[in-house]
Amino acid sequence: YYQPKIRVEDRKLCGCEALVRWNLGDRIAPPSEFLPILEKESAICQLDFYVFETVCTDIRDWLNAGITPVKVSSNFSRLHLKNKFLADDILAIMKKHNIESKYIEIELTEVSDFEDSMAMQNFVNKMREKGISVSIDDFGNGYSTLSVLTNFNVDVIKLDKSLLEHIGEGDEHDKIVLKNMVSMMQELNKEVVAEGVETEEQASLLREFNCHMAQGFLYDRPLPY
Repeated sequence: YYQPKIRVEDRKLCGCEALVRWNLGDRIAPPSEFLPILEKESAICQLDFYVFETVCTDIRDWLNAGITPVKVSSNFSRLHLKNKFLADDILAIMKKHNIESKYIEIELTEVSDFEDSMAMQNFVNKMREKGISVSIDDFGNGYSTLSVLTNFNVDVIKLDKSLLEHIGEGDEHDKIVLKNMVSMMQELNKEVVAEGVETEEQASLLREFNCHMAQGFLYDRPLPY
C-alpha cells in the first residue's frame, strides 16, 4: 500500500510512504496486529527488505511506463542497525532495479541506546553520501528527544500524529509545542512532515505554522497498488 504525502498549501502530491498490510482473505489485517510480533522475533528485517524490493520494482515499472514517480519512503526497523552492511544491501537492491537516489527515502525510528545511535550515525552518513534522503519517523512520540536533531544529520523529520490529535480541544499548549517544533526544524534545514492529519482545522494550523508537507486520512488512506 502507498499513502500519499501532500503539499499542505495546494494539496498536490509530493511523495508517498510504502506501507504493508496482511490480506487474510475475509479482511485486511492492520500492521498493529502483526508487526510487533515480527519485531520481537526479528523477522521484521525480512519484511522490510521485501517491502523495499517491491518499492523498487514498482518505481522501475512506473519509469518504464513513462511515469515520473514521486519520492517513495520505505520503513526500516532499528533492528537493521545491527547489520553493518545495511547501506550496502539497500544500494544493491537499488542498483538491481536501476533506481536513482532521488526517488528513495529511508524511514527509521529514533534509537535510544548508544550503540545503535553510533550505528545510525554511520548509516545516515552513508545514505546521504549517495544522495538518499533519510527521515526520522514518529518524532514526538515516546522517548523522542531533541538530540535527534543535532546527533543525526537526517533530511526529514516526521511528526508523530499524537502532536495533532488534541488540536481543537481548547488547550493551547499543543499548538505552542507544534508551532515551535516546526519552526526549530526548519531553522535547522530539516523538511517536516506532519502525520495523522484528519481534520481541516489541523491542516489549517499546519499552513499557519508553515509546515509544508502532511499525510493522513484527510487527504487519503493508504491505497493498494
